[in-house]
Amino acid sequence: MMATYNYDVVIAGASFGGVAAALAAAADSKVKVVLLEASQWVGGQATSQGVTRWDEAAANLTETTGSPKSYRDLRHLIRAEYTGKRSAAGTQQEYFNPGFAKVGPPFAAGGHPFAADPQVVRTVLTTMLQNAGVEVKLGVTVTAIDVQNGAVQNFTAGGDTYVGKVYVDATDLGDLLPLCGVKWVIGCEARSDTGESQAEGSAHPEWIQPFTVPIAVEWRPPGEDHRIPKPANYDDLRQRQGFDRIKKGGDGDITRVYNPGQLSDTLFNYRQFIDPENFNDGRAPRTTLNVGANDYVEATIPTNPHSAAADAQVVEGARAVSIAYVYYLQNDVPRDDGNGTGYPNLMIDTAAFGTADGTAPVAYIRESRRLANPRVRVVQQDIDAAIFDGPRAKNFPDSCGIGWYAADVHQGYYPDGNAADAFKPNIGTPWHGIKTAPFQVPLGSLVPAELSNFVVGCKNLGATHLTSGAYRVHPVEWAIGEAAGVFAAYCTTQSVAPGEVWSDAPRVTAYQSRLLARGTPIFWWDDVKFEDGAQAYTAIQLLGARGTFEGDGTTRNFDPNGDFPQASREAINERLNHTFNWPAGSMTRAQAAVLICEQLGIP
Repeated sequence: MMATYNYDVVIAGASFGGVAAALAAAADSKVKVVLLEASQWVGGQATSQGVTRWDEAAANLTETTGSPKSYRDLRHLIRAEYTGKRSAAGTQQEYFNPGFAKVGPPFAAGGHPFAADPQVVRTVLTTMLQNAGVEVKLGVTVTAIDVQNGAVQNFTAGGDTYVGKVYVDATDLGDLLPLCGVKWVIGCEARSDTGESQAEGSAHPEWIQPFTVPIAVEWRPPGEDHRIPKPANYDDLRQRQGFDRIKKGGDGDITRVYNPGQLSDTLFNYRQFIDPENFNDGRAPRTTLNVGANDYVEATIPTNPHSAAADAQVVEGARAVSIAYVYYLQNDVPRDDGNGTGYPNLMIDTAAFGTADGTAPVAYIRESRRLANPRVRVVQQDIDAAIFDGPRAKNFPDSCGIGWYAADVHQGYYPDGNAADAFKPNIGTPWHGIKTAPFQVPLGSLVPAELSNFVVGCKNLGATHLTSGAYRVHPVEWAIGEAAGVFAAYCTTQSVAPGEVWSDAPRVTAYQSRLLARGTPIFWWDDVKFEDGAQAYTAIQLLGARGTFEGDGTTRNFDPNGDFPQASREAINERLNHTFNWPAGSMTRAQAAVLICEQLGIP
């Protein structure tokens, strides 16, 4: 019998962003949250999708000021799961990284991205959701959405009805966008539509970034033989996927199979989540394979016309590619030492995902359906580092998060480098690697113009084919989800619609203040730490987003403890056309920011 359940916030998709959204919304004790997930896992790319080394730029800032406090707290909880199992090298790291003991050169300048066992991350996230009081329903897919008078009335999922005040789509493929009738886009937009210099001359909705089904493997001692049977279609897959290009520089700097010294990225080390040097129990090196050679080139998802069964069939094809790739590495890849081919000691790791073949239970999605009519759309010229003279990208006054990663758009593989000869032109999009300046997540990019009580919380925000390549990575997806969750809770408790908040500047500030109270940055300051004082943190962040303070134009430093002299006070009086009641004595820049906010009534 169909049942009806009532909540304040209904979230579809336990992606990495979806989990962040649920935790953030449930942090308000007055808000009742349900999280619906089609698979049996929570955590998306950090768990079930097998992206075990988290995609992070400036990883040293990620540990301090360049990420939400909740993101850093999650990492600390994950690290705690390894307590008592670390070696001396593991315990000496300032920020323990299970996958990488050698986090020094050449990674010292920016740190090395975090890596962790997907099962450990899954356990931690599950516990966090339980402790937060989030009701999680796994194996449940939203199949219908009732929309009336521009508002979502309910979701139908698993034969039941879910009624909420605010609804969030945090699915990796933006699955709810077609169901609720908002305008959406996928693939490559036309240059005339976005104004992006690297966009194509005409739209190609069929040019969707390839996805991958990663596979987990262990590096066993030489002499062991863990070779799998040759897949029936191996020779064809080897040619079509271009397995042999690893020794030709076809995956950028990944031209070696394995380097235990980790002095450069290799095929094995790239996503390594267990480094034996970190541990005292003799465990083997473990990783997931997620490189260009097993990006699936035969087809992509979502299928068009869309069919869940057809999507599943495509994913199985990608799963077969990863299995065939392991066979290639065990038997046919040229060895790094030049002595023949293959590494029989490479063993499929069935424990990482609990799957018999070692493959990830869910496909790693790079490109989602996206809002086509958001209140704000992020385009290349908003984040492209070549456009900005200063140290940051475009400033959005409605910022609800920050991020920094190249606009990394994966291409379909052409065996001879000629796009005209692609086996499947539907993934003919060229590769893009646009260097970005540290950027923001505008609140308007989460809010569709068509619906009053619906927001997005994952890769389905109002980005483009190009910019989505920067917004899809772990820390940015978490920031998007957290922003959506806090927003949903704010709208629920204030009895206001998301669209009404976005168009009301004081309400946007009140919402931003809720984010900042959680330690979620909305403006890039490298030296402003939440832990140094929440009041000053909030003031400095808000004044940055408002353009009142932007630093020296060269660095992203605010210098909170620096002096704020009389000349600076007079300059602010004139700039803001307001005579502030400054103290007679000296004051720091942080104290000045607090005073300005207090006397202007911000928030």
